[in-house]
Amino acid sequence: MDLLRKQQYQLWYSYLIEKLIDWQEAKPNNKELKNCVKAITEIGILSSQLITEVEILTKKVDHIRNEKNKEIQKLKEELKQYEI
Repeated sequence: MDLLRKQQYQLWYSYLIEKLIDWQEAKPNNKELKNCVKAITEIGILSSQLITEVEILTKKVDHIRNEKNKEIQKLKEELKQYEI
């Protein structure tokens, strides 16, 4: 997820949670609104964890790819030594 998409997500998420909290405060006895606030909070936490996990995995894949390319280059150099 690029920076613009992250910011867009955060803005819409903040907007939604603020509206739900405002509605919940206006109608404190409404169980449906309480459940909506809980649900959107859980969704936000899960989404944040997934984004973090994707970023970590992307970095791991990039590192592995770089190490693989270094090894390939090293092997190519070794092969050149044996060529006549």
